Amino acid sequence: MNPKLMKRTGALAAAFAIAGAAAVACSDSQKEGAKDALSSATSAASSAVDAGTSAAKTGASSASSAVSSAMAGAPSTINAPGIGEVTLDGPTAEAFTKAGGEAKLGLPTAQPEKVGDGTVQAFANGTIYSSPSTGAHVVQGEILRVYTANGGPAGQLGFPTADEAETAGGPDVAKGGWISEFQHGTITWLNNGDGTFAETVTPK
Repeated sequence: MNPKLMKRTGALAAAFAIAGAAAVACSDSQKEGAKDALSSATSAASSAVDAGTSAAKTGASSASSAVSSAMAGAPSTINAPGIGEVTLDGPTAEAFTKAGGEAKLGLPTAQPEKVGDGTVQAFANGTIYSSPSTGAHVVQGEILRVYTANGGPAGQLGFPTADEAETAGGPDVAKGGWISEFQHGTITWLNNGDGTFAETVTPK
């Protein structure tokens, strides 16, 4: 074979080898770059998911706390003419709302009064008595009058343990009427059968 031709052939082979190596190197570099890009994208997506999950958990926790607070009853302030701003503690505010609020009990007629470990809050149409051991309950009407005459929560009956309720068929039937339960007894206001009513205080 012609020596010059052999040299040219060898040079071409070497050139192709170098080009192939460069292409392989370039391909490997691109693969590494793609791997790095994929890894970065995966990491970013994971961080975004974690951040979203954390935000969702925080939002759910805040909502849960708000619901819990609402269920527990939050203090409330009422502006009563001639009395000023009256702040009802959580249990009293909850009992006030449950009883029908201002439409049923009217506005406060005094500031809250501490009796023992409890609170007494008077309204135009009833009084809410609250203590840690009994909760907050409404006493009104004739039973409130009898209860007050017997010393209220500081007397022999103690704090109410339930709201006033109808008993024995209600006030429209003989021997029916209303009853309130207290720590140490009950008060009833019952129909005598002739349209008149009488109270009975029964200590425990």
